[in-house]
Amino acid sequence: MKKILVSIFASAMALTGFAGGYKIVVGMPDVSLNNATAYLTSYDSGDTVATATVHGKRCVIKGKIEDSFFARLIIDGKRCGMMVEDGEIKVDWATKVASGAPLNDYLNNFEKTLETASSEEELAGAFYKAFEENKTNGIGPWAFYNYLMCKPLTLPQLEAELANVPASYADLKRVKSAINNVKAQARTAEGQMYTDFTVTREDGSTVKLSDYVGKGTYTVVDFWASWCGPCRREIPNLKALYEKYNGKGVSFLGVAVWDAPADTHKAIKQLDMPWPVIVGNKKLTEPTDLYGIMGIPHIIVFDPEGRIISRGLQGQKLAEKVDACMAK
Repeated sequence: MKKILVSIFASAMALTGFAGGYKIVVGMPDVSLNNATAYLTSYDSGDTVATATVHGKRCVIKGKIEDSFFARLIIDGKRCGMMVEDGEIKVDWATKVASGAPLNDYLNNFEKTLETASSEEELAGAFYKAFEENKTNGIGPWAFYNYLMCKPLTLPQLEAELANVPASYADLKRVKSAINNVKAQARTAEGQMYTDFTVTREDGSTVKLSDYVGKGTYTVVDFWASWCGPCRREIPNLKALYEKYNGKGVSFLGVAVWDAPADTHKAIKQLDMPWPVIVGNKKLTEPTDLYGIMGIPHIIVFDPEGRIISRGLQGQKLAEKVDACMAK
């Protein structure tokens, strides 16, 4: 599944107001976090909403809100997702589960639904159902965002979907990102010419995608990261293609994204990657933003002129595509 499923508790601020306030009571399994600071943050904006100190095996955060919203509770680098809503919310820090208030209880039941989904199509359907049931509370925009991440949409389809949601959704950072991804995918769909980008290397020099693409050979471009298990598992498949076709009409390129440069260099050596890799002087996000890439590895094949002929293929399907290109 896509990267959104790393945590069920992921998304945006929301809409319906509550009177009164919230009280989050965190129970710790032991006293090892005594005096640690707890940060309650908005997942959508990343802003800190409130802080509190852990006392022994307990931490209490209180506050008042106008709107329910998704939040991350962060203590000692660990995090727990929850809905901040009016009433008392209990958090079991050992299991990272929030409960005891209606919206959090809804999510705990919804998580069981997600666990039974066997495809992204089923996931999309589950998220859309949750959105429809919660349009006017904080679950709504979270569910809609995840629906957009699971469901491939064309621009007309996206516009139709947006007509069915509260207008305020479009102001949320996560929803904006999903919308921009769909638009970027349309601009970089199969049949479109490549979209160039420039990366500043660690030594201050620059490199462009166009330094490699559109140079008279088919070009297989792998967007990847060192920490990404599926990315690492795809490398042997790419190596097999490299050994078969490198220098025979096909070129290969890696683009390291969402990764620290030092970690990228280490992985290149560990994996013995024989093709050039574009590595920036910081974690790269522009290449994936431009191409609307939401999960990695993401492999794009360009024709000799630089036109996109496939994107998102891996393993045997990618090999079959390259074989078909070379058989022409």
